[in-house]
Amino acid sequence: MNRIFLCLLMFLSAHTLADDMRPASLNISSINNTDFDVVWKVPLRNGIKEELSVVFPADTILLAPKRTHIINNAYIEYSSLQRKSGLVGLEVSIDGIEGSSGDVLLRVIDTQQQTLTTILNVEQPNYVIDSLATMTVLDTALTYIELGIEHILIGLDHLLFVACLVYISGTRKKLLFTITGFTLAHSITLFLSATGLFVIPIEPVEAVIALSIIFLAWEIAKNRKQSLSLRYPVLVSSSFGLLHGFGFAAVLTGIGLPQQEKLLALLSFNVGVELGQILFVLALFILMRSASLMFKSLSLEKLRIPVSYLCGSTATFWMIERLSVF
Repeated sequence: MNRIFLCLLMFLSAHTLADDMRPASLNISSINNTDFDVVWKVPLRNGIKEELSVVFPADTILLAPKRTHIINNAYIEYSSLQRKSGLVGLEVSIDGIEGSSGDVLLRVIDTQQQTLTTILNVEQPNYVIDSLATMTVLDTALTYIELGIEHILIGLDHLLFVACLVYISGTRKKLLFTITGFTLAHSITLFLSATGLFVIPIEPVEAVIALSIIFLAWEIAKNRKQSLSLRYPVLVSSSFGLLHGFGFAAVLTGIGLPQQEKLLALLSFNVGVELGQILFVLALFILMRSASLMFKSLSLEKLRIPVSYLCGSTATFWMIERLSVF
């Protein structure tokens, strides 16, 4: 719609390798009042493990040698620790998070199955475990809403798809139906996959997600007003939205869901995804409106071919990269 819109798409394409949105996770489960099991999971990004490590205070004792595995494109480390004073007051630190591209989801479960869930990041690399009894349902909901918002805002393939939907919708009324269709569709498959009711391999799904962007780029290039996609963009958004939901679920599965509050966490994550999506669309409209005032000679028609080629070439790169894993 304008030069700013094009620049935003160029920014997305400049980060084609940055679409791995899985955070690291640290699960601490109490065995008794002094012993606890630790599972430390770090996603491999482009086959490489980030230089992240967990640091516990000096009063913790390693009960057995650590066990490590590479499973589902992630480095997983298992250990058992002992601390005579128990979990309360235990300080957990993440070394190397200053240079990390993601967050660390910390989940602590005590002997009464009370759960603490929080996020560690650059702003908060350390956390002192307080009494788990003080944790509320709201804490879990806010944590997973935050994860959902972050997931969609750094999920470049999902954002590029939404940006293409904005471009082909034409009118605000059509855009409303289009985004609603996308939301409903990916919500359905997110719930089905995250709850284990319907699961498919994520690798072909990710390849088809890239293909969905190529399809929209082709439709933008052709610009046939009577085509089914441009007349009824909601059909496109809802059809491909089912696949995007499986992509969201794969990330959520990697994060993990608290057993006692599984449904709440799932709902909260989905709410976060929708909030992030709304924020992105609003940002696009603000940029479009600002640019239309600054560069009055620009139009959708003038940017149609550059936008379509940019989106198509970026998505083609993603698709080739994802097909290479088969």
